[in-house]
Amino acid sequence: MKAAAALVLVMVVCTAFAGERFVSTIGAVTREIPADRLAMTLEVAATEMTIEASVAALDRLLEEFSAQMIKLNYPATAVTVKERKTQKAWEWNDQKRVLLGFSSSATLSVHLLSLTNYGKLLTFIGTHEQYEIQWTRLSGSSEGQARRSAVAEALQAARTKAVLLAEEGEAKLGKLLEVTEEEVELPEFSRARNARDPNEGTAAYPIEILVRVRAKFELSEN
Repeated sequence: MKAAAALVLVMVVCTAFAGERFVSTIGAVTREIPADRLAMTLEVAATEMTIEASVAALDRLLEEFSAQMIKLNYPATAVTVKERKTQKAWEWNDQKRVLLGFSSSATLSVHLLSLTNYGKLLTFIGTHEQYEIQWTRLSGSSEGQARRSAVAEALQAARTKAVLLAEEGEAKLGKLLEVTEEEVELPEFSRARNARDPNEGTAAYPIEILVRVRAKFELSEN
């Protein structure tokens, strides 16, 4: 696990009320953990000239996908069909809408509890134009523990800087008055990076998480 700590710091000395002075700081900690789970929304579609033919073609694609999942050692419960529909398929030709036939599609929910063959699954999807990934999210079973330890580290970072700021203001840091964890959501491209070579000595699918806390400490005269 790789951890990096960064501080974003704000000092506020308040005298709005008689005798009240405090310092407020923000501590932010970024951690990288290995992903070992995946949630994906996948759309599968088949277009044919008739409704019957498009439905049958979609059935074959779903059977093909199920067989591929079994081949990759994923259980049948990893895939759920959320929706199926059939509708007319059109294309534009010389600014005119032309009927292609009928498109039957299915929306699949995929949940993987192991990423052992995830790369092979991506290759299969990417080499079959009938499959399109709508959404993915990688997660890690160690994320909860990593977040808990990061909160403590972020609070300690905020306290350390508050001490320095208090000394600069010729004051003494007092008790913790208030602490709040601020919601921070990393962009998906930052949260989950592309696959890496396992020989690099790092997780093949790393996830970055960011924890940020705002802490308010009492100040007193030295």
